[in-house]
Amino acid sequence: MSAIRPILPVILATIFNIVGMGMVVPGLPFHVTSHGGETGVAPLIFSAFSAAAVLGAPVWGWLSDRMGRKPVLLASALLTALSYLWLANVDSLTELYASRIFAGLMAGWFAASMAYIADVTAPADRAKGMGMLGASFGIGFTIGPALGAWAVGGDNPAYALPAYAAAVCTAICALITLFFVREPERHSTDRTVRFATDVLRNADISKLLVLHFTVHLVFTAMEGVFAIWAAVKFGLGAREVGFYLAYAGLVTVIVQGGVVRRIVPVLGEGRVILIAVGLLMLTMAAVVAVSDVWMILIPMGLLAVGISLHNPAMQSLLSQVAPDQMKGGTMGNAQSAQSLARVAGPAWGAAAFSEFGPDSPFLMGFVILAGAFVFALFLSRRFTKAALASNEA
Repeated sequence: MSAIRPILPVILATIFNIVGMGMVVPGLPFHVTSHGGETGVAPLIFSAFSAAAVLGAPVWGWLSDRMGRKPVLLASALLTALSYLWLANVDSLTELYASRIFAGLMAGWFAASMAYIADVTAPADRAKGMGMLGASFGIGFTIGPALGAWAVGGDNPAYALPAYAAAVCTAICALITLFFVREPERHSTDRTVRFATDVLRNADISKLLVLHFTVHLVFTAMEGVFAIWAAVKFGLGAREVGFYLAYAGLVTVIVQGGVVRRIVPVLGEGRVILIAVGLLMLTMAAVVAVSDVWMILIPMGLLAVGISLHNPAMQSLLSQVAPDQMKGGTMGNAQSAQSLARVAGPAWGAAAFSEFGPDSPFLMGFVILAGAFVFALFLSRRFTKAALASNEA
């Protein structure tokens, strides 16, 4: 427990941060249509946030290397709270998108929190720490979407209420950070490293980032079209979608809170990533096979397990591969790769949905993940031995 205790305030703060994010997610596509946006392009509201995060995350990670983790965590939380207040008061479709772009630019929390955990945990405890961070996301996305689905209502949706509540949650995150998070002593203060260029010149880091991007490309496509897929296939609305997301969040908590820390020391990060990609392939096939509402639980569960195994294993491996003076920048670039996938994923998912039918994004996702599986197999063989040696050190 002593090895994990320093990260507990960050974990608690993250839960409040993600509860806030989760509260607004179920209603965002419907918020777009309420302002006159077309159903087929509604998922692009997620791309707007992520496109901004592509630019913002590496900067936040680099700043955390130069200025410290706590100042970045605190600034990101406060500015994110402001973005929710803006979201609650938008009057047009343009302003709605602008508020989410601002939120994406301010989304430095995850990069700095990953770097924080890399600073305060030993290699043997790294996957456990990353798993706990991921579990905090799962808790947040279990509570957040459920509260957001309840708050938005049914016949007369109140889109401002979840946004105001999200601002309160993120303000609490900032207070926890201010009073309980201590600046780690081990992060690098090397000011000569350029936050993006030097990281991407590292071949091992670049290969892992390519795989990380590919996995999230498919994951975010499914996430982006899920609401409209459920509406078209089964007539579900924002409230029902929120409950399915809450179920996926619960599975995430179970996997990242308990399963990851047990299997990574045994199998190594590389093999766990390979298993995760295989499970995500099964997810895409399972979606196409859904014929009744209750069956949605199967692919949503597989999706949650797959991504819950992938993220902490990948983050742990990246933190071990990255030199000390690049840890914040590497985590920022990892978040940027994930955010870039969140731009492209919902975009091609929505395009495929509109042009080729509701199941087409999942069939395409299966093909993409098949290629990713082969690449993950190559990387697993390369990194597993080194990762196991590091865990034993």
